[in-house]
Amino acid sequence: MGLWAAVLPAYNVLAGEVPERPQWVAEVLEGRRHEARASWWGFDAHDSTAFLQKAINSKVKRLIIDRQPSPWVTRPLTGVSGQEIVFESGVELVALKGSYQAKSDCLLTFNQCERVTVRGEKGDAGELPVIRMEKEDYQSAAYEKSEWRHGLVFLGCREVRVEDLRIERTGGDGVYLGTGPDKIPNRDVVIRGVDFNANHRQGISVISAENLLVERCLLRNTKGTAPQAGVDFEPNDPADVLVNCVVRHCVASGNSGTGYQICSQSLAGRSKPVSIVIEDCVSRGNAQHAVHLVSAPKDPPPGRLQIARFLAEDDAMSGLAVQFNPYDAIRIDLEDVTFRDCAKADSFFAPLYLQGTDLVGRPAGNLHFDRVTVKDEVDRPPFFIRGPKGSRPAEVTRDVTGRILLQRNGRERTLEALDAAERDRVVAPGTPAS
Repeated sequence: MGLWAAVLPAYNVLAGEVPERPQWVAEVLEGRRHEARASWWGFDAHDSTAFLQKAINSKVKRLIIDRQPSPWVTRPLTGVSGQEIVFESGVELVALKGSYQAKSDCLLTFNQCERVTVRGEKGDAGELPVIRMEKEDYQSAAYEKSEWRHGLVFLGCREVRVEDLRIERTGGDGVYLGTGPDKIPNRDVVIRGVDFNANHRQGISVISAENLLVERCLLRNTKGTAPQAGVDFEPNDPADVLVNCVVRHCVASGNSGTGYQICSQSLAGRSKPVSIVIEDCVSRGNAQHAVHLVSAPKDPPPGRLQIARFLAEDDAMSGLAVQFNPYDAIRIDLEDVTFRDCAKADSFFAPLYLQGTDLVGRPAGNLHFDRVTVKDEVDRPPFFIRGPKGSRPAEVTRDVTGRILLQRNGRERTLEALDAAERDRVVAPGTPAS
């Protein structure tokens, strides 16, 4: 018997009886109760926004979104500091149809908050509580086009945990990590055990974050508007940061874009060095690349991208695509990585792809292979390096090191990295790589 049934034995969930509890609410507001249930403020099967927002505004330390006969339906909500929001097993928090008309309306936004947790309680079979929006409505002519109708938004927040939820069909990203007006990044953020499914723009967008862990997440079926990635690190200007960001034990699959995207071209040489680790992750069946990094050749940010114990398979484009990253900019290290059957039907890309810069004396590079395996049955070099017409790999790259184990037709051979590259690629370096 659950706590609620023990306290209110006459409470009839199936009949939809959800009595308000003003005495208990008063005790919360007086600081005598530190745990509360959202239904104490009330429940309306058609629109519970007012009840939910009052419950959040109470600033109770633990707010339980308790299971009701039907989903909690809401318009946009705003979170507070110092609160843990717990979704009971079986709970659904869904966006009110016909609402979210403003382009930047999001389901739950935290602006410069601290010590925030949003988590679910798993069911007996491991099923997750659900946060769901109405993506197809927002994509219709009844709505002004937008890519910002996100699920959970954190703007310049600190000490954030998002765990054990399914976030689906948002009009933008499942989770958006942005900045407030003063450009403070999100710090000390953990996103763990979340299933991001069928969102419009991204599973997760990281605009600015320091000390971020994304762990044991599914990043799948993103479809709607570019980039349509599983997770996208995409700062907006040089003041944003991507510092100590770790993606671990995640699977990105079936996305209409890339699995793991790093768009660092809005950073600059004066930005804080990028530090991103992708480890023990899988990319599978995405419509573009498994991992894609784009830099800014004229004034690139410094830093490092580490990819370790990583599997990419059946991605439509490259397993790794790197564009416009000068040899003295972001260092890219691959260790214990396998690319299997990537870019099988793509004549422009190959399992590994490096696009040069058009800067004299500053070729692309800083790419290092350690125990990298390419399984590719297509008769081609496993590594394409694109530069000016007639150029050769050694002429348009610098500091590309290591070996590649090529598996083809049941045979294996080990190649030096540049020996694995196509010898004479005739595409200009400014050609886009999607």
